[in-house]
Amino acid sequence: MKVGTVIENEKWKIKVFAPPKEHGPPHVHVIAKGEKAEVKISLVTLGVIGSTNFDKRTVKGIINYIHENYEFLWKCWEVLHGTEKKQNEKTKLKKRTKKSR
Repeated sequence: MKVGTVIENEKWKIKVFAPPKEHGPPHVHVIAKGEKAEVKISLVTLGVIGSTNFDKRTVKGIINYIHENYEFLWKCWEVLHGTEKKQNEKTKLKKRTKKSR
């Protein structure tokens, strides 16, 4: 099963892909509409994986948007990749998120 876009708004498409081509760590792909920019965001750390063409301000907005839709995006990842190992990673993020508030 290959999924793709799971959330779309006026600025971005957020995608989750299935194995075997796609693998951990849990992350989403965010692709800009109308420009050539893409970024991978970790669902464990909410940090950027690799490089991106987005500016820092836009990346911050993307991360906030992912945080607001975190539960849904995590469920999309779990449906495609399973829940066993991922539950520990999710617990770590929740603890980190609570500390930063």
